[in-house]
Amino acid sequence: MNIRKVNTLIILTILFASMTLGFSANYNVLAANTAEPTIERIMVDEEEIDYYSFENNTIVTVEYSVNRDVGVDGVILIGFGSELDMDPFNSINLTCSYSLQDRTYYVGDIELTGNSYFKGYGWVGDITNGTYEEVEEFNHLGQWHYLFVNEDGVPPQFHGIENATSTGFHTYYAPANQTNHTIVISYRVYGGTENDSVTLVYSVYRDKLYNASLNIFDSTVIFKNMTYADDSTETYVVFNTTIELTERTLYFAANNSYGWDTWDDGLLKNNLNIYKINNGFDFNSDTVLHESITDVDEVDIIITTLNSTEYDSFGIGYYVIESLENDTEIVSWTEIDGTLQSNYTEVNDLGFNDTMREYNVSLGIFDVDNIIYFEAYNIYYGELYNETVGHYHTIRIYDSKPYLELFPVSGSYVNHEDVSFSFDILLNRGNITEILMDYGDGSPVANLTALEADEDTGIYYVIHSYPVATDGYNVTLTVNTSLGTFNTTTNYLYLDFDAPTLEITDFTNNITEITDGYVELYFTYVDDYSGVWKVTIDWGDGIVQNVTDDNFAFHYYVKNGTYNVVVEVQDKGGNTFSMNIVYTIELPETTPTDQAPFAALSVFISLLSLGCIVFLIRKRK
Repeated sequence: MNIRKVNTLIILTILFASMTLGFSANYNVLAANTAEPTIERIMVDEEEIDYYSFENNTIVTVEYSVNRDVGVDGVILIGFGSELDMDPFNSINLTCSYSLQDRTYYVGDIELTGNSYFKGYGWVGDITNGTYEEVEEFNHLGQWHYLFVNEDGVPPQFHGIENATSTGFHTYYAPANQTNHTIVISYRVYGGTENDSVTLVYSVYRDKLYNASLNIFDSTVIFKNMTYADDSTETYVVFNTTIELTERTLYFAANNSYGWDTWDDGLLKNNLNIYKINNGFDFNSDTVLHESITDVDEVDIIITTLNSTEYDSFGIGYYVIESLENDTEIVSWTEIDGTLQSNYTEVNDLGFNDTMREYNVSLGIFDVDNIIYFEAYNIYYGELYNETVGHYHTIRIYDSKPYLELFPVSGSYVNHEDVSFSFDILLNRGNITEILMDYGDGSPVANLTALEADEDTGIYYVIHSYPVATDGYNVTLTVNTSLGTFNTTTNYLYLDFDAPTLEITDFTNNITEITDGYVELYFTYVDDYSGVWKVTIDWGDGIVQNVTDDNFAFHYYVKNGTYNVVVEVQDKGGNTFSMNIVYTIELPETTPTDQAPFAALSVFISLLSLGCIVFLIRKRK
């Protein structure tokens, strides 16, 4: 290895060692910034447990771990009850047990003498230079680990509710807007006395009630002391309270000094029981016009509410696109508050009065083919709730003008004086107020308003007689509607009573003996008015040939016989003119040639012989 390579290797080794040492030093500095302990397990009689309610004087062992690289000088438990203290100098000190990989473990015992709570505290150097364990909320009491003694009291449990009907898990229905309608809510406390204190907590907001259980208070949350009830038993005491229901929805829960009413799955009780009472509140929206909306209609939306309250307000949110074919947004999302139009009551299936309120929102006038997407919204105590329809309501804007179809179509040709007209009128909305037909021949405009459409097809039929003359006419249909709109359509109609002319200028003479079956035909034709539409030759043997725009045609006959040939010219008006020619075909007779019966066998024998000769010649060679 030359000197240059050696020097390079030395430099790289030094750089790598420097980076490694630097990284390790930095890691230790960062790790030393925290002495926070982490709880590993809680044990009773050396068995790990996941429940938190015990007999009095139970010895509970807790185990914590800390980062061994931090250099923690100790871990203690701070808290309240069972010799626990909030002062680190006076609380329970844990003993270092063992180290494993990057963690060091500490254990200690708590002898329960009452309901207690605790968390870990680790320090480095001075005991006041420590870090508390981070603990989640438990049983909605606070950020601690809780150990309950059975004899010292338990949180309340929901007992029942009067004047309300259960409609599902934790949900009740109470009729709304009844005079002095009250509900009675009860909770029980096992092992309690009439001197206990139980608090009912309720709100129109579920989330804020949950937050209140975590000591996050809001002015909309009401705390109400419950009173001792006479229906207590030897096992538990009952507390209740009376509430007059004036809201559309009410949520409630309860607590005492031992915690909140929570789910009890036999082990942990850490999910708050929140109950709901509702009065059947609902709302929906629809168009005022229960039919197609056109470009001359104001788009009005009606919002119908069931058992809303004076604290509710309603409106419509919507946006508009150009059309189904073009989704360009022409009106971005817009919200418009509704205006109360009516307030009335209806008796529901249970015999209670439901309060009905209707709100109106006007979105304006839109163009044909615009698509409007909308839904209602409700604002209740400052919070917004969207209409739960699963999708937006949709409005398509239709044409207010009637759609017209007139027959015969424009450019048609007719070859008789009495012309049958038919027309169809389609309305998206409104009614027909006037039907006018101008036949274009100078006769007075016909008022066909009283004309009735065919019962089965909905088509109108009318006949008009034109003068016996070759001419063209503009036929105009006009329809007016009750919306103040109209539409008109014009078809140009040709009348042609003259047939076209036809002349056969030359053809194969049928007197001439036609022995090969080949014939030729020359012809001319003309129509002075509407023009020739089609020219055909029927050769009389089942073949019809279209020779439009041609003046010459030929044909081969394959069988003897006499053939009547018809040449026909038809103009666009349907007038026809034809000429006939007769051909007599006499084809010469042919004698069939029969193959000798042994011809194929002779060929085969010849080929076989030739093959044998070739084989012998090659063998001789």
